[in-house]
Amino acid sequence: MIHRIIALIIKELQEQVSTARGVAVLIIPILLQTLLFPFVATQDLTNCKVAVYCQDTGPYSAEFLQRLSAAPYITEVRMLYSEHALRDCLDRRQCMAAIHIPPTFSAHCAQGSTAPIQVIGDGQRSNSSRIATGYISGILNTLFTDTAPPADTPVIRHLYNPNLSFKWFILTCLFGMLGMITSMNISCMALAKEREAGTFEQLCVSPLSTFEMLIGKIVPATLILIVQCSVIYAVATLGYGLPVHGSVPALFTALVIYSLALAGIGFSISAFCATQQQAFIGMFCFLLPAVLLSGFLAPVENMPRFLQYLTHINPLYYIFSITRGIFLKGYTFADIAPRLAILFSMASASLLLAYTTLRRTCS
Repeated sequence: MIHRIIALIIKELQEQVSTARGVAVLIIPILLQTLLFPFVATQDLTNCKVAVYCQDTGPYSAEFLQRLSAAPYITEVRMLYSEHALRDCLDRRQCMAAIHIPPTFSAHCAQGSTAPIQVIGDGQRSNSSRIATGYISGILNTLFTDTAPPADTPVIRHLYNPNLSFKWFILTCLFGMLGMITSMNISCMALAKEREAGTFEQLCVSPLSTFEMLIGKIVPATLILIVQCSVIYAVATLGYGLPVHGSVPALFTALVIYSLALAGIGFSISAFCATQQQAFIGMFCFLLPAVLLSGFLAPVENMPRFLQYLTHINPLYYIFSITRGIFLKGYTFADIAPRLAILFSMASASLLLAYTTLRRTCS
């Protein structure tokens, strides 16, 4: 039995890497996405342009404008001289936020009373606008604190990601995102390619049992995923300086179980598809909800209650929690054991479904 399984695994791997094009398809997208994602898919705002209409000539407004210009994340402060010009600058999307400083700003600051100031964000770019107005509010708060410090000044620390680098969030998520695409793509196409090539019937009447066939098709997808995740690991740690505070063996153990869970789902989809096009559509129908319900695009806590329940049957949700915990929180096997148990249950259920589906298809 072992010899037959190994022969099938070798045959599947040869199909994936037999040509330079096949190797390129497996490696180049991983490298490109690992290099581009941390810079493109980021919520950090580092090129913020601000327009200012200042009617105040006092020292407090001058100090505020100096601090605004010196902020590293604000690249341009454009001075305007009318409310109409301020509105027009926002309409033309020439700035991310606009500030109107009234004539009484410095006078109110000198008296220690509330200083009126208007900050207008571009609501068309809601997230960037929120971040930009947050930057401006922070500068204003430091201005007021420095001129009239309170009795107790809070000290703010951010655990696990001290600099709030969004790259760290993206890189820890890439293991789950790219791993899901690889595992699902290979397993979803496994039987569809055999049907299109006319070899599926030969596979069913071969000496291979259903179990051997399943193992021989799923193991290559897992091996390729581990190789790709090793590339992501090397680029993330050596190229971006992503810290690894936890257990690396625990990380790759979780990735293996995660890959088996996805491969079982993909193989089940493939068993119902006659062509690779149908398999691709079936894979897409799974990928999109899985990403939306994973917490990658929006916090799970912000979702309606019934959708929060659905996240608990999503393998991507658990692998995100595991990878972030291992890299940033120092998780070990003991820390991820509950999540690993859930992933293992998902893998067992999906592989059982794939086995049952394949057995019915071949019978």
